[in-house]
Amino acid sequence: MYLDSKKARTFLFFSFTFIVVLTILSNIIGFEHLSKVQNDINHIIETQNAQIDYMHTLRSLARERIIKLQAISNEKDPFERDAIIAEYHELGGLFLETRELLVASKLNDEEITLLKLQREIARDIVSSQYKVIKLAQNGNYKQSSDHLKTYTIPAQNENISLMDQFILYQNHQNQFLKAEAHKKIQSASRIVFLLSFFSVLSTIIVAIIVINNITSMLKLQSESIEKHEQTEKELAEAHSRLEFKVDQRTKELQKANTELKHRADHDPLTGLPNRRLFYELLSHEINKAERSKYQLAVLYMDLDGFKAINDALGHAMGDVLLVNIANRLKSSLRKEDLIARLGGDEFTVCYTNIKEPEDVNLLCEILIKKVSQPMFLNQHQCQIGLSIGVSFYPEHGKDYDTLMRVADRSMYEVKKSGKNNFLVGS
Repeated sequence: MYLDSKKARTFLFFSFTFIVVLTILSNIIGFEHLSKVQNDINHIIETQNAQIDYMHTLRSLARERIIKLQAISNEKDPFERDAIIAEYHELGGLFLETRELLVASKLNDEEITLLKLQREIARDIVSSQYKVIKLAQNGNYKQSSDHLKTYTIPAQNENISLMDQFILYQNHQNQFLKAEAHKKIQSASRIVFLLSFFSVLSTIIVAIIVINNITSMLKLQSESIEKHEQTEKELAEAHSRLEFKVDQRTKELQKANTELKHRADHDPLTGLPNRRLFYELLSHEINKAERSKYQLAVLYMDLDGFKAINDALGHAMGDVLLVNIANRLKSSLRKEDLIARLGGDEFTVCYTNIKEPEDVNLLCEILIKKVSQPMFLNQHQCQIGLSIGVSFYPEHGKDYDTLMRVADRSMYEVKKSGKNNFLVGS
């Protein structure tokens, strides 16, 4: 028995309305779920990176306070010494503010434990630091310097080591979160696929029913053939447009995921690899060096005088300076060498496949000369220096942490002995 014309029109109306509503709802639910997953990933990565940046800042401030203490213990002029003490206390205030920001972020139990341990050590360090200042103010310069070298600096190094543990733990957490994020994206993609499949299947089922009823109506009403053909054509065009939109959205999501990965692995200011990516690349280079039996060198670099320029001209000009310095460093390296920005004004380089150790010395001299060249920022001529610490694989270590620690320690010695130079670790 065939449907009459009124029932057929009613059936067609509700059928196509169901298809459109179901398709729209399926895509809205799927894309909202993917968007939520992506937002969650962005928030987690931003939080982790902020915590790492806070700890890098604390680490840098701790080193600067030690440098100020060395200046205090060696300064004979009381007025100059008081000025340095004021700078020392200012750094302490920045240290406390940064630590409060770190504590206010979302930390897990292990991170809180590391911070508590670091805080207990920091209390003893502060007492030792004030003793250095007190001895210097009383004119006991030798005792002040001896106490600094014997007690304060070793304790501070232990404190910095805990900060490094925190940073390393955060990097491991980032790896774990990245893997979890990948799983969530896969799960969300499966959900979108299932919703799309259900939508297409429902469309096919409804289309089959519609075609059957249209065929029945054609036997009774030949005049409705043209109308039915037009309806089928519109349905095909709507389906084609829907497929095009889905394809475009998929490409947009793929591009967003690629950009997200790049932001997670690179410094947003200079575009250089960040500390986490450098850790992966350096570990890979160490494995290659071990298999091919060649040497490589790690250069730990810190800019001399950057803070003064940054304070005088502002952070915007400081950022321009950092970008220019990054370009200078990168242009002085070979294509196969690695360069990364660790944070602040610290950079690092992996110089691979060394033929002669003297090549590293020559590279250090080239980098120092290149960085020391004057530049103009906002019509101000600026000039900074570069302190470099060097470690060799396998002479100074066979893993990332050891090589970075030796290079960092050597750079620190350069800072103490006059800056704008380089020193190979021992």
